[in-house]
Amino acid sequence: MKKEFLVFIKKLFLVSLPIIIQQLFLNIASLLDTLMVGQLDEKSISGVYIATQIVFVINLMIFGAVEGGSVFLCQFKGGENKNNLTKSFVFKSYFSTFIAILATLIVLIFNKQLVSCFSKDKEVIKIACDYIFIVSVSFIPYALTNSLSTSMRELDHLIPPTVITFIGILFNTLINYLLIYGKFSFPALGAKGAAIGTLVERIFEILALIILTIWKKYEFTYRLKNNLKIERKMFFTFLKKSLPLLINETLWSIGQTLLIYFFSEVDEIATIVLPISSTIYNLLFVVCLGLGNGISIIVGESIGGEKYNLGQKQGYYSLLFTFFVSLILGIILFSISPLIVSFYKGIGIEAKNIALILIKFNAIYIVLCAINNALFFLMRSGGRTEIVLAFDSLYAFVIQVPVCFLLLKFSNLSLVPFVCLIYSLDIIKLFLGGYIVISKKWVKNLTKQFK
Repeated sequence: MKKEFLVFIKKLFLVSLPIIIQQLFLNIASLLDTLMVGQLDEKSISGVYIATQIVFVINLMIFGAVEGGSVFLCQFKGGENKNNLTKSFVFKSYFSTFIAILATLIVLIFNKQLVSCFSKDKEVIKIACDYIFIVSVSFIPYALTNSLSTSMRELDHLIPPTVITFIGILFNTLINYLLIYGKFSFPALGAKGAAIGTLVERIFEILALIILTIWKKYEFTYRLKNNLKIERKMFFTFLKKSLPLLINETLWSIGQTLLIYFFSEVDEIATIVLPISSTIYNLLFVVCLGLGNGISIIVGESIGGEKYNLGQKQGYYSLLFTFFVSLILGIILFSISPLIVSFYKGIGIEAKNIALILIKFNAIYIVLCAINNALFFLMRSGGRTEIVLAFDSLYAFVIQVPVCFLLLKFSNLSLVPFVCLIYSLDIIKLFLGGYIVISKKWVKNLTKQFK
């Protein structure tokens, strides 16, 4: 068992490391955005943070649209079915692009109404609207980028999307520096400059990925012209399994955004301290996200190859390894918390003190969240997407959001205990996920009917 565990951990490490590096680059870009905007003033921090919460919902909707195709692609890979593997890629491209077009139209038309839900300050609303209006143009390229990069990763082409992401972030950072502050005779656009940097990065990434895919002819382009049309039965099977994941990501992200809204109702300072407390947390949590993606790829391949007992064992191993990794990350986060707060020069002492406490809480919370994240990817790889929906977003709307609302209405808790209590409810999710995995109800081979 020890040897089997070590073999799995080695494979998980090799698969996850490039994904972790890619996600790390993305979060470093987010950190630099926050730090650069944070040198301006508190209204700019709030405006950008509100806008990014809306973009966060849309990004996760696009991710949810891609997930269904990814589940099938990993299982078809295990079953060595090339034609259907290509159709999985085609489906995720179609579905995610449709969601991106819909999201773009909604944001372009209703951006002010969306932003006004989080703030009544006219200057903050204007900053947020300007930011989200520019970034909305990037939703369609982002959808196609996700379809291509996830397909590459799922077929073990891990380095190319990571390198492209890194170069894109360099572009983003350079443009941010030039346009936020107006360096080298460029106009000083403030938050708008950060939005333009994000847009340029995403356009570069999709163009680079398309060129690379045409050049390399990856497996997911096998007989692509012949597989652009998906048979009716297969399309609706894909859709049936993808919709719960899309609904899950949409509801979960809306739930998290509602929590931010409730937190801001407790104290308006929330829109200043939460981006500070969460940025480094998100930076470290990419390790857990990368592990989750690696788990999904490896376990999904085992299930698609009808190695069900192996898949179950790999699930247990992944949870154990995730616990130890997240424990180390929590210790690091707790240790560097004073250093993190010291970087923010444009905020007051009160905001810095609250942010410091929340960062220390996040250092403990990361262990709980990491295990729940591993459970999510494990269940997703097993193909029981309806269980994923219940585990993730229904929990948020049945427990987390209602408790948050009730506390807001009937308690006088200040921001720090309020936030800590709400996120601590995830312990319920942990026990629910653990039961599902132990009961083996999460395993289902979706590809057998198409052999």
